[in-house]
Amino acid sequence: MSLTDNALLNEALNVGDMAPLVEDGFYALASLLSVDNAALWLLSEDNKSYKCEANFFNNKASAIVPKLVNKIDDSEFFQFLISTSEVTIDNGNIHASLDINISKMAVIFNVSSILLIPIHIKGINKGFIYLGDSKNAIQWSPETFFVCRILVQLFSRAIMAIDKQVVEKELLHQYQLMKEIESLAKVGGWDYEISTGEIHWTAETFRIHGLSSNDNLALSECIDFYSPESQKLIEENFNLAVSQLKPYELELPFIDGKGRHKWVKTTGQIRNNSQGIATHIYGAFEDITEEKRLLNTQKSTSKNLKTIVDNLNDSIVTISNKGIIRSANRIVEKIFGYTPIELIGKNVSMLMPEPFATRHDKYMSNYLETGDAKIIGIGRELPAMKKDGSIFPMELSISEILNGEEKLFIGIVRDITERKKAEKEIHKLAYYDESTGVLNRYSFEQALEKRFAKTLSMNENLTVFLVNLDKFSQINLAYGEKIGDKVLHKTAARLEECLANVGALYRSSADSFYVILSANEHVNCDNSSIDSNKVLADILLKTIRQPVIIKNNLINVQASIGILNTPTNEINYIDIKPLLELAVSNAKKNGGNSYIFSHKNETLILKRYSELSLAMKSRSFVNELDLALQPQYSIAGDIVGTEALVRWRSPLLGFVSPAEFIPLAEQNGAIIKLGDWVIERVCMLIAQRQEYSTEVTPVSINLSAKQVAQPNFNHNLLVKLDKYQIPYSMVILELTESALIADFDLVISKMQSLKEKGINFSLDDFGTGYSSLSYINHLPISELKIDKSFVDNITNVTDEIPIINSIIHMAKALSLMVVAEGVETKEQLDYLSKRGCNVIQGYYFSKPLTPEQWLEKWQ
Repeated sequence: MSLTDNALLNEALNVGDMAPLVEDGFYALASLLSVDNAALWLLSEDNKSYKCEANFFNNKASAIVPKLVNKIDDSEFFQFLISTSEVTIDNGNIHASLDINISKMAVIFNVSSILLIPIHIKGINKGFIYLGDSKNAIQWSPETFFVCRILVQLFSRAIMAIDKQVVEKELLHQYQLMKEIESLAKVGGWDYEISTGEIHWTAETFRIHGLSSNDNLALSECIDFYSPESQKLIEENFNLAVSQLKPYELELPFIDGKGRHKWVKTTGQIRNNSQGIATHIYGAFEDITEEKRLLNTQKSTSKNLKTIVDNLNDSIVTISNKGIIRSANRIVEKIFGYTPIELIGKNVSMLMPEPFATRHDKYMSNYLETGDAKIIGIGRELPAMKKDGSIFPMELSISEILNGEEKLFIGIVRDITERKKAEKEIHKLAYYDESTGVLNRYSFEQALEKRFAKTLSMNENLTVFLVNLDKFSQINLAYGEKIGDKVLHKTAARLEECLANVGALYRSSADSFYVILSANEHVNCDNSSIDSNKVLADILLKTIRQPVIIKNNLINVQASIGILNTPTNEINYIDIKPLLELAVSNAKKNGGNSYIFSHKNETLILKRYSELSLAMKSRSFVNELDLALQPQYSIAGDIVGTEALVRWRSPLLGFVSPAEFIPLAEQNGAIIKLGDWVIERVCMLIAQRQEYSTEVTPVSINLSAKQVAQPNFNHNLLVKLDKYQIPYSMVILELTESALIADFDLVISKMQSLKEKGINFSLDDFGTGYSSLSYINHLPISELKIDKSFVDNITNVTDEIPIINSIIHMAKALSLMVVAEGVETKEQLDYLSKRGCNVIQGYYFSKPLTPEQWLEKWQ
């Protein structure tokens, strides 16, 4: 069977008509071989599906809707088809033993036997043909293979013919379009082939020369239209273009073939080969006679205007409707670096950076045709380009005028570089942290709000970190705030580098930073997302732990991290920051240098905090408070002092633990009101005791450093003591070292003033915070208190608790009393007594007493 001998078939294939091949060849072959299935499938133009273009089933051309194999529906099978070679199936009963895609092919094409041959064009699979039978097992002969391969070659030829027609049509369209553009723009083109010396002109170039497109000129004849001086200039630029690949642009006087004097602008561009050798010179050719004439006739007008406009602070540039600069005032040199002479006659696009320069003529042409312009009469900020190529921001205002019948455009340009610098500086001040250079809290609020809305609309996860440096106040105290600021700056820089392409860093407060992860990171609440957050948190902690060296000081920094990674639709926006702060607080309770994930169910804790805060704002808050008094004993068992403890029993919330409401009061400011109440009540109790007892054992009052830092604290305290006639020595003020360190400089001066009046101070919970001799030695304290957490470690008198031993030893060295809290057993008492502890406080001697019980001790 010779398919290629048919002249009509060859003619049909040459124009891409596959119908004869399908009807007379493909379907005929199927009937000849007694198979009931034959089909032609071709790849779609977007390369995303195979479409059945011809189908022969049961000796008939099938009229069913063509089937598709889409890449998106079955990418594995689609990839198999696009990459397969010839495929044969002799017996469909053994499909299970075949490759899964071959088995799938047999099912989809409804065949038991199949011969499939792909259609490859230039190495790309453009489709395939197949013969098959839905019932019988076929043994495919070499002759069948041979004929099918010929069919495939013929189909390939038809497809290539179709592709060729598409390309030729597109090229013809582009050629016609270029001719129309050339005619509209009145700009011709030319091309010179260096190796052959042949020169080609477009129709517009012939028209400008006053010649017919049938005239053929050599290069030497082409330059005869110019004066000798111009010819020399052209030759110099032409040689530079060939030897140095240097483009050129010239405006020259010109006499066309009909003897008319003109001005033309000619440009030369170079095309070179892979070795860098020039092969062609080509360019544009424009008749600028009219522009030159207008420039000459307007000289007198320009001269009169020049005196006025040269004294303005803004640059004024006048351009023609072709974008040619007609005039420019003196200030243009200050703004652009060009003298007016350098600009006149040139296209205004030379003052524009890309892509504005390339698009300018098109915009101008479009405006002249449609009258639609978004810039006429409206001031706009745009980039401009100086003579040296540098870009600067300008404010441009354009107005349109008529000069006779010609439209001219006046552009007023103001260099706004300094203004933009000022705006940038203002933006930096508004959105960036001055100390660290990273984005500030205001930027974080804006970014968080946008991210929350976006993730909510897309049903994604919101992932935010809060990074809080551990014990940063100690660094400020030990090295000074200036070094502390440098540590913050260095840490922020390291974090920002670590978070590049992952998330944005924002400074929240003195020692806290927020991190919002990028939109494409950690969007799903699955194990991989959680694990990746853990990895990132570990990296951040490791980065922060790298020692910072400043002025020969090796400073170690650690941090606690709170992580929120949860579906946005499961949390309230207002809970985000409290949840992060709660997670950081929990991380710090674990010793710091760690991270904790925040959980949405912790909103119950936030609700509890909110309820407590609301109750604290109530006027009845202090009326719900009670005092509990914990006697302090000597080793011998004598009462030597008392600690006043506050208790809160709320009618709505019940008994609230001090461990819960005291830290919250520190945060919301209620600690001031609470402290005032405690001072008042303690003074009243001491006054009551003095009515029937001469006992002078002091009472310790726990105060917040925030209260001591209040402007009138010293005055108000002394007024209360004097009011109740309480000797100053009968009051000891207790401050925790963690709270004290935050306001150290301010608080210590007030402590020293009160110390001089006879009021003593105690440092509470010593050893759980900073425990630095560098500041304890400067505090006007008279005693240290060992925290209960250390005392709990004593199980028998033979134990060795190094930290307790160290505290007692240090206190003796500084001549301070030592009070041990939480003593509950004889073993603890004996251990402390043996090592020289002065005062014992705890259930071993007495639990906290009510005011009435405490007063009975002295009656």
